[in-house]
Amino acid sequence: MKLSCASLFLWEYTVYDIVEILLDAGIKRVELWAETPDFWKNRNDAITLAALEETISIMPEGCTLHAPVLDLNPASINDNVHEVTIRETLWSLDLAKNIGARAVTIHPGRRTVHRAPTNEDWGKFLEYLKVCKEKADRLNLCLSLENSMPGVQTMCSTPDEMKSVLTKFPGLFFTFDVVHAFIQSPQIAMSFINELSDKMINVHVGSPHNGKPHYPSHRKKKMGAILRALKDSGYEGDLTIEIDDQRYSRPLSREDKVIELREEREYLEEIFDQDREK
Repeated sequence: MKLSCASLFLWEYTVYDIVEILLDAGIKRVELWAETPDFWKNRNDAITLAALEETISIMPEGCTLHAPVLDLNPASINDNVHEVTIRETLWSLDLAKNIGARAVTIHPGRRTVHRAPTNEDWGKFLEYLKVCKEKADRLNLCLSLENSMPGVQTMCSTPDEMKSVLTKFPGLFFTFDVVHAFIQSPQIAMSFINELSDKMINVHVGSPHNGKPHYPSHRKKKMGAILRALKDSGYEGDLTIEIDDQRYSRPLSREDKVIELREEREYLEEIFDQDREK
C-alpha cells in the first residue's frame, strides 16, 4: 500500500507545516492540492515555487498533484470559464513536472445548469481532455480523471460514463474517489472496482457522514468491504486519505489532526497489510 494524504485536510497550514504534520502522523506521501492557500496565493512568485519544490522534497515517498478545480468547469457554457479551466490545468501540469509529481488528478465537467449534460457539454469536456492529455504526454506525466459525486448535472459519476471517457483517451488514468461512488450505493462502488481497477492510479479514501463525503474511514467503518475488494483487485497505486475538517462538530487543533491522521493510517494499514502480517 502506498499511503498518501490530500493537503485539503490541512488547508490552514503552510506547506512546510503540512509536510511536518503528515510525517508526525507516519504518512510519507502527499497529494498537494494546487489551491492550498499558502502556495496558491503567491503561486506566480519564483521564490514561492522554489520553496514548494524544496518542501515537497522532504516527503520520503514524494507526491501527486490535484489540479485546480474551485470555481472551474471544463464543460461550462461560459466559454471564458471553459478556457480558463484549460489554462489552469495546463499550468498545473507544468507545476507537477517541477515538483516531481507522479500523477495529476483532474475533475470531470458538469452542466452549468441543474439539468442533464447535453452533447454540447460533453463536447466541451472532451475538448478539454484532448488538450490536457496531449500536454501531459509531452511532459511524460500521468493524467488521471476522478469520478464525480452523483447529481443530475454531473459527468463520470457512473462506471459506464467513466469507462466511455477512458476508452476515448488511451493512457488516461482513473482516480477513484470511493465515497463519491459509495454515496450512490455500495454496488456502484464495487462496480467501479470490478470494471476499472486496471485504470486506477490513485484512490481517494473517506467515508460518508450525514450524507456528505470525506469523513475519516476509521470513525465510520462502512467502507471495509469496499476497501478489501480494492485490495483483492491487486491495486498498487496511491491510497490517498481525503478528509474534510468541516465534517467535525468542532474545530481541530494541530495535534487533533495529527491524531486523526495517525488513526486513519493505522486503520487502512490494518486492512491493506493484514495478509503481509500473517
